[in-house]
Amino acid sequence: MAHPPDQPVTFEYQAQRVREWLASIARPNGIHFLDIESDTMLVFMKTLDRKTRSNLEKTCKSLLSTSRREKPRLNQLFLCFTTTWNHDKYVEITASFSSDFIFRAVFINKEETPAWITGEWCIDKKKNMTSGYFQPEKLRLSATFVERTSRYIEYWLRNFQVDTLKIKVENLIPGKENEIQQMNYLGPIPPLRLKKCIIHGANNIRFIKNWMDSIIPDIIDPIDPYRKTIDVEFHDVGKLNQIFHHTFMTTGKVNLIFHRVNTLFTRRTLHFLNSPKVDIVARQVPSEAVNIFLKRWSRGEMTEDFQYMIIKETTQWKSQAIQIRDALCGLRYQPVDLKTDVPLRILKHRKEKDSEKCQIFQIMGPRHGFCVHSGNEFIFEVPETDDLPNIIVDPPMIQNTIEYERHKNRIYMELFRKRLIRLFN
Repeated sequence: MAHPPDQPVTFEYQAQRVREWLASIARPNGIHFLDIESDTMLVFMKTLDRKTRSNLEKTCKSLLSTSRREKPRLNQLFLCFTTTWNHDKYVEITASFSSDFIFRAVFINKEETPAWITGEWCIDKKKNMTSGYFQPEKLRLSATFVERTSRYIEYWLRNFQVDTLKIKVENLIPGKENEIQQMNYLGPIPPLRLKKCIIHGANNIRFIKNWMDSIIPDIIDPIDPYRKTIDVEFHDVGKLNQIFHHTFMTTGKVNLIFHRVNTLFTRRTLHFLNSPKVDIVARQVPSEAVNIFLKRWSRGEMTEDFQYMIIKETTQWKSQAIQIRDALCGLRYQPVDLKTDVPLRILKHRKEKDSEKCQIFQIMGPRHGFCVHSGNEFIFEVPETDDLPNIIVDPPMIQNTIEYERHKNRIYMELFRKRLIRLFN
């Protein structure tokens, strides 16, 4: 069986090796690495004494580890799981080495012949399935289509360094689009060093959590090389609270984008979220949820690299939209006017809404924070420290250490009082 190359190679050579990998999807091991048949290897090992055999095993493991140190890099790995209206199942794997070298494989499991799996593959960037076909294979007794395709997906996850991972789940059965989906991947997920992860259409929380548990941020901070972040996008994904309360979302390393136009947030959805950048599109986000998020930032509980939070609501009822007074309740703030050449999001928002009066509010916190609300959009932004000398605030807010500590203690006392009332009632 072919193995990943031992050093960085050209895209042409990578494409050639991919063709060789189609012959089998078994995991590589030391015997394959040495190009020695297993029977011959066992006979040879039995002729050695214990010490020599142990040293040889250590040497083989070291050589194998060295050969796997540099993995071929994929710009994007796209996994698409589709269930059609007639219950046929499709699994599509698209590996993009570059814009000109794309490998694509599709596995098919027909409802009329559930015990058989077929497929086809191509290396055409136009995705025309003309390169080749997989021989029809009969599934083993008690084996499933998901288990078979999981072995193939696992091989790609283990043997490639992926920059962007995109997962899409589609259920096209009429009337069952929102039902809980099956586990579309059953294999182990190795640690994945990603720069971007996109999950689209999934609503099985176990399936989503398995991927989130294995993600390791890999975007290097230009200022602090020891700090790494990752861009994570959720599109039309269910189980909102379970995702936002996951430990991965509280590390302060996830730049979050969440888009689902018919989702209703609860007051506790943003209670544990800790991200430098947040972009949310939902049907309704309660003012209390925004208020809790702003108080956590004001108390200094958010990451020091926090930059902005943008919320766009799709509701048409003004009574359901964010109320700015309720969102700022319990915080020390004041209306201000900003004059600067720094490209702030709140100023760009105001320019786009010239016909409306967009009042900017400054909020007291560990850094200078500003928010604005207009129409169905709410923006909270914290400018970079280096940009503050170029921002003129009128009137300026008195923000020293004594005032900030007094403000923070007042918020903590209010939080403690609410918990006592809830406890004794």
